[in-house]
Amino acid sequence: MHAARDVTISNSATSGRGPLLVRGHRRKGTVKIGIFLLYILLLGGVAIRLYRLPIYSMDSIQYMGNALLMEERDPVRIHERVYGEVRRFVPKVEREGLLGHEVGAPEDQNKSRQERAANPERFAEFLPLFAIRPLYNQTLWLMSKTGMGLVRAGIFLSVTSYFFLGVLAFVWVGKYMNPWFTLGVSILLMISPPLMTLGRDTTADPLATLVAFGSLYLIFEKRQLLPGMILLLASIYFRTDFVVLAGPVLLACWLGRRIELWKAGVLALVAVASVLCINHFAGDYGMGMLYYRNFAGVPIAPGEMTVQFSARNYFTVLRSGITLMMASFFLPFLLLGTIGTVSRRMRGLFAVTLAYLLLHFMILPNWQERWFGVFYLSMAVCAAAAVGEVQRDVAIDATE
Repeated sequence: MHAARDVTISNSATSGRGPLLVRGHRRKGTVKIGIFLLYILLLGGVAIRLYRLPIYSMDSIQYMGNALLMEERDPVRIHERVYGEVRRFVPKVEREGLLGHEVGAPEDQNKSRQERAANPERFAEFLPLFAIRPLYNQTLWLMSKTGMGLVRAGIFLSVTSYFFLGVLAFVWVGKYMNPWFTLGVSILLMISPPLMTLGRDTTADPLATLVAFGSLYLIFEKRQLLPGMILLLASIYFRTDFVVLAGPVLLACWLGRRIELWKAGVLALVAVASVLCINHFAGDYGMGMLYYRNFAGVPIAPGEMTVQFSARNYFTVLRSGITLMMASFFLPFLLLGTIGTVSRRMRGLFAVTLAYLLLHFMILPNWQERWFGVFYLSMAVCAAAAVGEVQRDVAIDATE
């Protein structure tokens, strides 16, 4: 009798816990969804703000010209359409700067912009410098065909890329932290000046950063090597300098025995060959012109110039670039990433993105925050993962 009663009580207690556990899981799931929706609302508000306050880069004009090459071959017609959109959609103060009438700007910059605005042939000479972003140019053209026009399509692509970078950062951080901490970390990350600037910039950088960061998520977090590598190689066609990200990623995968040496070598050759082919068919003017534009001045006729850049010039600009780097957000984010090395899982991501930044900077020692969005995002993810793991260890010790 007593034994039977004990069994009955035990069974009823067990059956009573089942619905409680289910309700607990449902409640947690509801809270997670609510926090995610709150984050989307906040991030969407920031994105709308950025859409209204874009940075009208001079580079965007050359991207617009390359986008029109998808349907037009007459440089005069391309020139008319591009500058027609600039005069129609860009606010007056920013428009005057793009047309070469900015008060206080360097004389060579204003003169070059005035010449491009007035002379279709001079404008056409700059197009090869920006034809090296083929997938971005094609995406910009396709987006402009929705009725937005080229100027607003460029802004939309940048802001949308910023928004989805924020979503991906939230998802990745959420793998290691509870929802409320994930919300706080993700919002602070996305409103940090480097990423706000990236979202406002009307160049290829935001979209290229989204593709590259997505590849890192697939490779290092989801452990999905094939789709991750496809995205990584695709990022080169959005911004060719991501070839220096592909190298460290392939090395890390080989050292981690996730890929055979010969396969890593083949993929590295594909990455390098992609850059060489893009530069060749774009008609790029070479590294000399790249260094001249970044460090010496703004050319008027880049297709007619012979540029020389000595080793002495390089070390001079390297010192200047290091000064800019130290005054930027590099050190705070590097410190965050260093905290992340506590997590063994994150050491590969930390090493890869730091190597990318250093290689990029050594090749082109001009510090521009928008080029290093992948680094800033990855350092934040590394730190979040380490903190999350410490929190879990403390919680386990407390229960024991």
